[in-house]
Amino acid sequence: IVSGVISRRAFLDIEKGKSVLSRENWKFLMHRIGIVTDYFETVVSRKELKDWRCREDICLSVREDCKKAKKLLEEYKNSHIKMSNIERQFCLKIEWLLSRNEKSDEELYKLSKDAVCCTVQEDWKENLSVLYVGPEELEAMLLVVWSLLKKNELMDAFRLFDKIQRYPKIHNWEPRMREMICAQIALIGIKLYERMQKIDIGYKIGMESLELLRQQSSQRYAYPLLAELVRIGIMLEKEKSEELMQFQKFQKAFEIVYEENKIPYMRVWQCGSIENSYDVGMVLKRMRMAQEKTQEEVCIDEKGFSFLNVRQLSRIEKGENRPSTENFQFLTRKMGRELDWIMPMLETDSIEVLSMRQDIIYAIGMRQWKKAKNILEQLKTKIRAEDYKEPQIQQEIQFIEAMYELEANKITACEAEKEYYEALSYTFELSWLSLEELPFIRSEEGIIISNIADIYHDMGNLKKSEELFEKLSSVYQKKQMFLKTNSSASAIILGQYSRLLGDIMNYKKALYIDSVNLQYELNDFNLIHIENLLYNQAWAYYEIDREQNSQKIQRKFWAAQRFAEFNRKEELINLLKMRENK
Repeated sequence: IVSGVISRRAFLDIEKGKSVLSRENWKFLMHRIGIVTDYFETVVSRKELKDWRCREDICLSVREDCKKAKKLLEEYKNSHIKMSNIERQFCLKIEWLLSRNEKSDEELYKLSKDAVCCTVQEDWKENLSVLYVGPEELEAMLLVVWSLLKKNELMDAFRLFDKIQRYPKIHNWEPRMREMICAQIALIGIKLYERMQKIDIGYKIGMESLELLRQQSSQRYAYPLLAELVRIGIMLEKEKSEELMQFQKFQKAFEIVYEENKIPYMRVWQCGSIENSYDVGMVLKRMRMAQEKTQEEVCIDEKGFSFLNVRQLSRIEKGENRPSTENFQFLTRKMGRELDWIMPMLETDSIEVLSMRQDIIYAIGMRQWKKAKNILEQLKTKIRAEDYKEPQIQQEIQFIEAMYELEANKITACEAEKEYYEALSYTFELSWLSLEELPFIRSEEGIIISNIADIYHDMGNLKKSEELFEKLSSVYQKKQMFLKTNSSASAIILGQYSRLLGDIMNYKKALYIDSVNLQYELNDFNLIHIENLLYNQAWAYYEIDREQNSQKIQRKFWAAQRFAEFNRKEELINLLKMRENK
């Protein structure tokens, strides 16, 4: 599992707790064993986040601004003289894409093989089905297929492509794992089968991939895939089919939002997501500031001895240093939290339970309340008796049940408020809510607090609602601005805040929040909130000045309808249909 990433000795030290995996190594190894890292929250160094942001900037420019991408890649290499194998593999893949029209076919073939062999043994072609590889490595292997196509070695390309295409199924990757590689497989498959004059097979592979992206509300390579399906569909004389006309509408909707938000139509995606990662310096500083403690105060233990130098803490808070595990845990405990570098969303060692929890969150995002409740009931049967006492598990069950019962009108808003506060109290001191600034909050805690604020909104206590939303907003907007991307929690919280602002007729602020939220949502692969954000923008423009903004309103509204169809949000599709004439 660790071959090509870290040494066996280093891994044994990690298992014994003597050292900590970097986030990138951890994510890479989790992917190798088929586990999605979105099931966890991680606290990481600022350098790791900055490195991710640098790679993301390269990915955004590699297809549409080669000159800029080459410059950024060179800067990245110069600042990473001692590269890890994972970093080297990333750079070689980017180099291949940037030089695919400049280097000879043989040079590209060698470059693609070098990219694979950064982390995979040299006899990988013969033994692929029994190796542990992740989507990042399968991507590099697809470049080998593309290189073979350029060399006109069709049968070798086909044999290798077939092994790559079957790999996720052989290793029982769940849909969230397959989503990270399905579109890349489809795009190379379309090239391959077109060369073999079997475009109908290429079209079928593309259709299956698009279906998986839609099931996961993902935009990862969705635009180029739609463009290829439209192109191949016309060749197959499907241009008058309802299916192809819908694909053309989806393509146009992506063009509208990409153009308005200055997002490149074509880009490269990193595998996985950064959304549940927190900067350790920001975490510690926010916790300290919320409790109005000086750096000197938090550096002293219970016996009055200094366990950490104030200068060291200052450098940690500025993101210049990373604390040891011992110091990190001591500091967080002293400030009332039990945190670790890597934390599952629920206290369980069952990946099945974590996957089901994600299914529940997705169903709630789609407003499929009965489905969410049914999955929750199944999840309860999978939790061990002793785990029921774990705070996060109690919190999750109580919160989701209360949300469902409120939506089904089985409890009143006042009763739901009480349930939400009790659920929050399992992991979060309720007295912290009265602080001028909230301390570090985990994803689920933020969503619960946001729902409490939303309850106040519905009960007419607008002042209390706005106060809570303002506190939450200050937490999540700082993270958004730093990473330039969204998390599920921030999208939900800021979306609910925007609804409140609309109701108190502060349309300009609501529009600003929705615009920023949409920009950062488009920087991530997950598009679960996009149609709501577009609809909110259309509504705000309508209220601000419907005549002057009529063209913007229509474009936003039309795009919202198409993305509701793309994500198959039936409730919203019906709502938008009702609002169409207005």
